[in-house]
Amino acid sequence: MEFRQGHIVIHPHHGPASVIGTTTRMVKGIARQYVELSIHCGKMTVSVPLERAEEIGIRDVAGLGELEHLAAVLSAPTGPEESQWARRFKANRALISTGNPIHLAEVVRDLTRRLERGGLSLGEKDLLKEASIPLVAEIALATGSDEENAVAVMRTLIIEESMAVLKVLEEKQTVAA
Repeated sequence: MEFRQGHIVIHPHHGPASVIGTTTRMVKGIARQYVELSIHCGKMTVSVPLERAEEIGIRDVAGLGELEHLAAVLSAPTGPEESQWARRFKANRALISTGNPIHLAEVVRDLTRRLERGGLSLGEKDLLKEASIPLVAEIALATGSDEENAVAVMRTLIIEESMAVLKVLEEKQTVAA
């Protein structure tokens, strides 16, 4: 992956970020290249060793294929649910910590549907928010829309369990272009 100034990438734990540039630092007597990222959600700058960027999970914004896969996950039926709150919470926390958009989509889908059915504990509401923020930001970036529209699309996919909303989104993008 090429890191040029202004390029937008996705950090697995912080979401969308803009590349500020690269720097060289001396670490234990060895010159190492770092890429400086400005995180979009908040006023934070992160330095990532260039040789470990892929290993850490820095990646490009989702393309059309990834968006279609995310939409399929969001609209898919919810799988079997763990009855014990602590195990369910731990499993969701583990999925979120990967930073993988597919795992984030699974957590958002399942917790949103549980919220609609009867509510979530405070801890689960926090997990839903934690998983939603980077997912919504990436969907907005990838579709060229705002976060409000991305939330509406995501909720429609989850609640209606239908991918028909993607056709509407594609039509809006065609009209805007």
